[in-house]
This record gives sequence, structure tokens and C-alpha cells, in this order.
Amino acid sequence: MNQSVVTIRLNGTPYQIGCGPGEEARVSALGAEVEEILQSLVGSVGQIGEARLLAMVTLILADKLSEAKQAGAAPTGETASTPAADDAAAQAIEAAADRIAAMATALATRLPND
Repeated sequence: MNQSVVTIRLNGTPYQIGCGPGEEARVSALGAEVEEILQSLVGSVGQIGEARLLAMVTLILADKLSEAKQAGAAPTGETASTPAADDAAAQAIEAAADRIAAMATALATRLPND
């Protein structure tokens, strides 16, 4: 299987994320969305440690996904789409959340005093 690698920056730290060919733009866009939420948190709570910030971002994204599923509609600011597109978007968000959670765990493991 061919795999592409996209470098995203979160809170100034570069992360190389593997993805399928043709998914680079989507992964970059998801990384930008995560960075936007992360920087909003930094503005609210300050630099409380990257692992905690990424864990909080993961919870925010999971909450948005949960709300969208409960409402049966597209998340705020997006247009309505087909059920198949909604499922694909949900899977992409869940996969991104899983990767972010894994990064947060790895950071917490490496930085136990964080």
C-alpha cells in the first residue's frame, strides 16, 4: 500500500501524519482545524502542556461529532449532504480524533511531568 506523509503543525510542533494517496489536502485541512481549536484553547487557558491541550481538542471534536450525530444534521457552518457523505466525514473525524488521542498519549508518556 502506498502511503503519503503530510506534515501538520500543532502549537508550533511539526507532526508527520500518514495518509492514503490523494488524502493529503484533507489531512492538512483537518490539521488546520485542530490547530484553530488548539490556539483558541491556548488563548483561553494558556500553555498548559501539549498533551493536555491535545486531549482537550480531542474532546471538543468528539463533542461536535456527537452533537452532529444527535441532531442528524451537518455540523454548524456546513451545508447538508448525503448520508454516505456524512458517514465518510464522521469516519474521517473519528480517525483524526484517534490519531490526536494517540499523539496526546505518546506525549504524556514521554513527558510525565507535563
